[in-house]
Amino acid sequence: MKIVSLYRKWIGRFIFRKLNIGIGSALLVVFILLGVAIYNNFYLILEKKELELLTIRAEKLKIQFADIIERSKYDSLSLYQGGDNTMQNAVYEMFLPDNIPAADSREAVLQQNYIKNVILHMLSRNPYASAVLMYRVADSKLFMESQQQKHRIDLDFPVEAFFHSFPKSYKHPYFGSTDELLQPKQQVLYIANPIYNPLSIHPDKVYGYQLMALNTAAITKEFDAQSTDYRLIIKQDDRVLLDSRPDEPFDLHTTKDLISLHTINNSRIDIIGISYKSSLQSKLNNIMISILFTLGLSWIICLIIIHVIQRLIVGRFNQMSSHFKNVQRNPFTNLMPVQGEDEISDLIMRFNRMTLELQNHINQVYVAEIHKRNAEFVALKTQIHPHFLYNTLESLRMQALISDQPELANKIYHLGRLYRWMLQPTDDLISIQEELAHTNYYLELLMLGKSNRIKLRALTELSLENCFMLKFTLQPIIENAIQHGRLEQYDNPCITLEIRRQDELLVIEISNNGQPLTLEEHSRLTRQLQTANAFPDEHLGLKNIHERIKYYYGNGFGLSLPGIHQEEEPFRLLMIFPHKRQV
Repeated sequence: MKIVSLYRKWIGRFIFRKLNIGIGSALLVVFILLGVAIYNNFYLILEKKELELLTIRAEKLKIQFADIIERSKYDSLSLYQGGDNTMQNAVYEMFLPDNIPAADSREAVLQQNYIKNVILHMLSRNPYASAVLMYRVADSKLFMESQQQKHRIDLDFPVEAFFHSFPKSYKHPYFGSTDELLQPKQQVLYIANPIYNPLSIHPDKVYGYQLMALNTAAITKEFDAQSTDYRLIIKQDDRVLLDSRPDEPFDLHTTKDLISLHTINNSRIDIIGISYKSSLQSKLNNIMISILFTLGLSWIICLIIIHVIQRLIVGRFNQMSSHFKNVQRNPFTNLMPVQGEDEISDLIMRFNRMTLELQNHINQVYVAEIHKRNAEFVALKTQIHPHFLYNTLESLRMQALISDQPELANKIYHLGRLYRWMLQPTDDLISIQEELAHTNYYLELLMLGKSNRIKLRALTELSLENCFMLKFTLQPIIENAIQHGRLEQYDNPCITLEIRRQDELLVIEISNNGQPLTLEEHSRLTRQLQTANAFPDEHLGLKNIHERIKYYYGNGFGLSLPGIHQEEEPFRLLMIFPHKRQV
């Protein structure tokens, strides 16, 4: 039940969240299937490429090993060729029983040096040879040289038995392996050729042997580059000559690993290259981690893109919902901008049409209300008997003078002048100079009894008695500045009027040094002035003045705020109307 409750709270009420979950789940299934397909295809491709690489390595080793065998045969044949300036006899003749010199003779030394040079020459021609040995059967004499003198004969090794164990056969060279022949000990693959008397060749008449010990480490490294992913086996007639990993069992017929088999037919040598599928699987796992990471990242990116698109759509719906609420509170809210030509844009456009019709209807009612209020105002003025009011104020002023209160008498005088000006049936347009004078009367009455008095300052280069404006338009603005600007809380409070002419327009810029407008208050007041709203929540005086100027002069005139406003910037208000020198 808890899961159901959470689902209803966080998902059930939101169609796009359910859509996101559905699309995300479908994409996850697709990516999983795609990952499985990629894995299988990659494995097949990797297995194919690995088999090709294994075949190339084994084929290359076959060619190299065949070359080693051919070089060994060539070296064996060179033993039967004539000698040089040092020795006139061929090498094989030195192995015949009749040609063996005394051990301490000069001829024995020359023979020793000559055979040494022959062996060194063989080593120089065979880069894979670790050592070359020549064994003379007649006196069990062993001649040996190694690459850079790295090896020597193991003194405990039964050399005589070793050489006598070779088969007596015309089929040679002989192949074998041992790890006890040389010091330091290492696995040695060797190629041995018997030394005959070419004048009477018989398998049983072998006078010596020429043996080449191969560097198995170099051969193995050439094949697998010291990687544990590969295994090299060299066999002859099912006899293992070299195994790079001898401790592991191997069956050619049952193994599931990759195998490349190449045979040197003349020597019956099988070169078997093996690549372990376990290492192949390990390589694929590393690749698969990257693939899974890429697919997972792609899935997340898809979800993010879907979420962003959903946020854009939901944002537009939320914007519409917020706009609907604003229209509900204030029918004269600005129309929603229409972006694009999709279904949401069509819905916004239709709602804007409905809002315009509603605003037109309210405007008609609002204009009728203004006319009604003007008529009521005129009727109110005619109902008040002005002479009674003036006489009463004059009596109060005289009483203040008698009581030696000239300041109070002066204020009562200003009040009388102000009421006389307000109630007299004059034209709507008066000079700015007259409007400023009565505004000063009004401000002095407001400051009555207050210590922190607010000053009104007018700055202009114009002749204000020849410039005209609507009557009683500055007083509500002054009252608004005092109320919302909290001028009495600041030192040296002042309201400044800068009056200037711009072409055929007259501009009065009103500012004060009170509390500045915030950006939010600035935007809200701008919207209230621009919206034909008959019932604003605040700044009712400014709104009425703005509507009076628009009603009298037409659209394009009235009150406005500067477009660019910074935090902590003093309050500024522009009053714009046509410049008229005479009425």
